[in-house]
Amino acid sequence: MKAKLGIVMCPAWSLETPPLSLGLLAGALKTKGRDVKQFHINLLSALHVDKDSQEELWAPTGHFFWTNDHSFEDRIIPAYKDYWDTIIDEMAQLDIISFTTYFSNIVVTDYIAKRLYDKNPKIHIFYGGAYCWNAPKGGLRQALSTGEPNRYWIKVACDTEGELIINDLVDCYENGETYVKVSGIWTWNEYGEPIYTGMRKPQKDLTVIPNANWDGVDLDSYAQFHYEGHTHLPIQGSRGCTYKCTFCSETRIYRFRKGSDIKDEVLEQINKYGVTHFSFVDSLVNGSMPQFKIFVNEMAKEVKKNPKLKDLSFGGYARTHKQMDNDLMKVAAKAGFKWFSIGVESGTPKILEVIEKRQTVEGVEQLWEACWKNGIRMDANWISGYPKENHVDWIISLYFLYKNKHYMPVVAANQFPAGVTPGTPLDQYRDEFNITQLGNIFYDWISKDLKNTYINRFLRLKLCHTFLHMYKIYYSGFWTVKDDIKHLKFKNPKSIFNQKLYKEWTPKTRGTFWQQMHNRREYPDEFMIKNIDYNVPYLEFANIPETGEYDVTVSIEDTLKIQARNEIRVWCWLMHQLNGPYEIEMEFDEDYSERNIDGARMVTKFKWESNDDGSYRLSIDNKLTLEKSAKETIHLQLPLRYEHSTKEQWDVRRKQIMRRFKEDKNPVHPGHIHLQQTKEEKTLISLYDISFHDVFHDIGNLNDKYDDEEHLQKKYGVPNYLDALDVEKYKINLKRTSMTGKH
Repeated sequence: MKAKLGIVMCPAWSLETPPLSLGLLAGALKTKGRDVKQFHINLLSALHVDKDSQEELWAPTGHFFWTNDHSFEDRIIPAYKDYWDTIIDEMAQLDIISFTTYFSNIVVTDYIAKRLYDKNPKIHIFYGGAYCWNAPKGGLRQALSTGEPNRYWIKVACDTEGELIINDLVDCYENGETYVKVSGIWTWNEYGEPIYTGMRKPQKDLTVIPNANWDGVDLDSYAQFHYEGHTHLPIQGSRGCTYKCTFCSETRIYRFRKGSDIKDEVLEQINKYGVTHFSFVDSLVNGSMPQFKIFVNEMAKEVKKNPKLKDLSFGGYARTHKQMDNDLMKVAAKAGFKWFSIGVESGTPKILEVIEKRQTVEGVEQLWEACWKNGIRMDANWISGYPKENHVDWIISLYFLYKNKHYMPVVAANQFPAGVTPGTPLDQYRDEFNITQLGNIFYDWISKDLKNTYINRFLRLKLCHTFLHMYKIYYSGFWTVKDDIKHLKFKNPKSIFNQKLYKEWTPKTRGTFWQQMHNRREYPDEFMIKNIDYNVPYLEFANIPETGEYDVTVSIEDTLKIQARNEIRVWCWLMHQLNGPYEIEMEFDEDYSERNIDGARMVTKFKWESNDDGSYRLSIDNKLTLEKSAKETIHLQLPLRYEHSTKEQWDVRRKQIMRRFKEDKNPVHPGHIHLQQTKEEKTLISLYDISFHDVFHDIGNLNDKYDDEEHLQKKYGVPNYLDALDVEKYKINLKRTSMTGKH
């Protein structure tokens, strides 16, 4: 019996290129003479809604609508249920359906797959993709205390590369055999228990994997979603990664193709589909420097001898390397490379150590300069609020972006505060990174010492996006800064920030401008590096107390107030150092509903004004409210352990909190406390409803200076901020804070 086959990609995935998994699976099946229906539900769902919804829901930063159970039920299902019904009806006529799963699309995949199974219980549903590789039991997780589903509708979950075993699985179905004979999968035994068929060694020789097949794909539909207006095809030259950053789940063995083979596939795709724009999906396009060199040299020769290839375009993820110099980038540009995206993550040496990035800021600057000289756009991927990051680290990172702003038109500031992805070292070794109490969303975690909690990370992300916007660096991010900035005026009339030309451009024009290298010659003044004065007078509020804040006498409300104040103070100070006097009025509005806390809202407003004589005025208005409709309480952990405080001390603190609620004339919510003691750590956790309104005013002079800076350092226990901006001086006192190699 010949099986009727379908392969599926659900939202939310990029719309700029068709997903490579569908092309590779189709290619593998067609090598055996099998027909397959490709369901691009991701693309089809995007085409089903208007342009505004497309931009909101399919931006990399809008994925929380698809990944959060609460948002998915309230926002996505009402908009798509009827439409998906028609797709499910069509898929139900097939025998086998294979879904490619990621953490970004597992919620919608489960929804569609379950409904498909309910409609046709005889259908065989396969799961594959990164989610299965990293999730326990390959995605066949039982319903335990975690609340994760028992995915009874799945016949097979692939714990290996799907295109290598898809034909074996289809053979089993057509021959009436069980799937247990196929290694590298999770399936069910006769008792309904998930079983593993044994590890399948990763395919070292990637030449055995057929090229992607796009015969059943409407490639032209993707062109409208790319800013260049061209169809881009994905291409792959390697798998895995040669590095093991602590936040990344890309940990499988690194394999690569010969540079000449990649060149041959490119030429084949050009001849077959007429597409000349390609995006490498490799974790590192230069993971194998010898093969990368072969590819760019051979491709450059092809471009030189074939005029039809003059529009050839490549881009991909890369990293620093001593051989990524000006000479090699010159060849890469001739071969058609138009952009590289580099995972910078942080401009602070300490955080690069915590990430175990194995790169230096000097190496990043070398690669940026080499690309800039040869007209290759270099984008920077950025993370705000990484574990163990403090105010000093964050400011150093912002300054690193500032001084290199003329090299990078795009900074992809991580769309969420630094998160903890399941299966990564951050998840597996939380104690090493000061992480505790993971929330139901990957970026909702709590630091044990409350020095890098959600409010810190959130404000840093918002302020980082504002920083990039003010320097007219195009960035990726969910929160649009233009809606947050109510007033911004630099008091120097010649400042480029006050030029009407830029303000009159549409967002699309702005993005295009900063992505086109030739405009650097048209507007050279806009890319000049300003020098920072390291000798500016010391500002007291730049010192953030690192000790004595978070003891049993400090409430959660006070903690949030302190954190919000400190982040804004430091940011305003840095902007004054970089740009001189300015005025700014901003509003941050954080809706906690994405954390499954309905009706909880944190609104932070601030006004800043500084003058030439050094005087400044800062006002901060923080308001946290919790409506009666809230489904859950806001949960934050106080660092209370028995070795640091007694049960009696905690009881006193609890009575103080209860008394405050009783005395509140207009309580938003009846106050209550739930005291929990975990068996493992004997940690006391406070869970209670909170609301507050705090107005803070700060007036001073930037020229004020303490004569005894040793007193400040002893008082606050942190380095001088001006010394910290001098990265070389800062590095002298660095101690290695990264992992010790046990992962």
